[in-house]
Parts: sequence; structure tokens; C-alpha cells
Amino acid sequence: MAITIDESKFEELRDKLGRQIGNPTLTQFNEEQANDAIESAIREFSKYKPIKVLDSLMTTKDVATYDLSAKERIIKVKDVFYPVNCEFVSEEHWPETASLGRLEGLSLFENPSLWTQYIQRLEQYKRMFEGDFEYSQSEKILTLIPAPSQVQKIYFLWTKRHTASSIPEDDVDTVLLWAKGEAKEMMASKKGNEIQSVSGYGESVTFGATSDSLMKEAQNFKERFEKKFSGSVFIVG
Repeated sequence: MAITIDESKFEELRDKLGRQIGNPTLTQFNEEQANDAIESAIREFSKYKPIKVLDSLMTTKDVATYDLSAKERIIKVKDVFYPVNCEFVSEEHWPETASLGRLEGLSLFENPSLWTQYIQRLEQYKRMFEGDFEYSQSEKILTLIPAPSQVQKIYFLWTKRHTASSIPEDDVDTVLLWAKGEAKEMMASKKGNEIQSVSGYGESVTFGATSDSLMKEAQNFKERFEKKFSGSVFIVG
């Protein structure tokens, strides 16, 4: 079976991780652990720089809750454009480039001009959006407040977790910082169960990196990752 683009990118990240932590042996750090480290790093990166998706749904009269579990890798709903007492401005008055079909699922990093046009237009009409909302991350349920009094189309902006293939090339090294921190923690845990030194004739001999030194390296990598986003207010669960 042919390998997918995402699988290929994931392997690239895993290979880079291995090289950057010194190509440890499988007894020190195996492939399953490497996979876990990369997946953890992608999740953590997505909290700070998620994919943003502009979407829509048709409401049902007097129904307030809507199940969004079908939205792949959804993190949370960031905003809902919900007119309570008036209808949404027809898309025929929007820029030609602001077609929802063209925007759905596009990465903000790769298509900033389209996003800018669309969001600017939404902001122009924000005075019309009197409705509020709540979103349950655990249940993936969107609740409109108040419940719609009619069938209508509403727009909402949600954030989506990255995959290996959607991470911008400029951010790969940042993602690997967290992955290296995870890898060092795993290696430290394993090292903690091993004999790290022996004493004899009044002298102590230490075998390579210790559990404590590996944990310090892990902390350093994760602190460097977090500094990349210091001052960022866009952190999602």
C-alpha cells in the first residue's frame, strides 16, 4: 500500500527527532516512543497555532444544541456569527474570493490573504451578531444562546489540530523542541530503572547520562518551545 503524504511527513519528523537526540539505540528509545513524542508535540503546537476553519451550519427552529463531533480534529469553537433578530447578509454582497467552499479547511498560514478578506467582512457585520454561544470540548457540542427562532444559516470559526503534513515548514524546528523534551523524559524514566553508577575503592563511576541530567535536558527543550509563544494570547485547550 502506498504511503500517504501525512505518513511520509510523520516519518520525516521522527527521523529528524532521532538525529537531533543522537540516534539512541532501540533499547534507549524505541519507535513507538518516538511516535508518541511526535504526536504529543503536534498536539501541543496546535494549542498555540491551530488551523482555523470558517464553517457554517443550518439551524433548526427552537433547537439550541448542535453536534460537531464529525468535524475532524476539532479543538474548540472560537467564534460564532449568530444573528438573533435579523438574517445574515447574503453572500452575494461579499468579495468573490470569500467563498466558504474555497475557505473551508484551508490553513491560515498558507492562505492569509483569503482569510483576511473573509474575516474583515465578518467584522464589518459584527454589529448584527447579537447571539451568544457555548462549546463543550469534551462532548463537542455547540450551544446557541438563545435557541434560534427560525431556520437560518450561521457561520462559526473553529480551531483544528494539525497533522504532520499541515505544520508549516518554518515551524518544524519548534515542534521538534517539544518532541525532544518528550523523548528525553521517556529516556530519563527508563534510565531511572537502570544502574547508573557503581562504587569501589572509594571511587564512583557513572555510566553516561543520568536520569536527572536527561530530565534537565527535557525541561530545557520544553522551556525553549514555550518561549517561542511567549506573550501569545491564542492558546486553546
